[in-house]
Amino acid sequence: MFKVHLGDTRHSLTKGDFESLARRTDGFSGSDIAVCMKDVLFEPVRKTQDAMFFFRTADGDGDGGAWTPCGPTRPGAVQTTMQELAAKGLAAQITQQPITWTDFDKVLARQRPTVTKKELEVHARLTREFGEEG
Repeated sequence: MFKVHLGDTRHSLTKGDFESLARRTDGFSGSDIAVCMKDVLFEPVRKTQDAMFFFRTADGDGDGGAWTPCGPTRPGAVQTTMQELAAKGLAAQITQQPITWTDFDKVLARQRPTVTKKELEVHARLTREFGEEG
């Protein structure tokens, strides 16, 4: 489900990361995972909005490249904000970093399944006893 929700969004997750996500979200409903993914997909936006440093990527076509959020110790880091870059007419050149394991970790630290294991067990028992139609 995570791969489906990511679609063609840039990310750095490995096959092992997806397996870890499956284990970590055991008991999550499809809706829970959809909510989680909406939050995860917004993490790069939050990082870009909160960034105090950006670096300019090299670009071969002469337009100077794109501005990407970074930490203050990255070589070439410039102390500026997204708003300052936008005020200089550079909003179209701001790029977001790919989604990382850290983005998932941050979101999953604050999200829990909406249905407990006990509720699932009760539902399964009632379905066995009375069928799907009740």
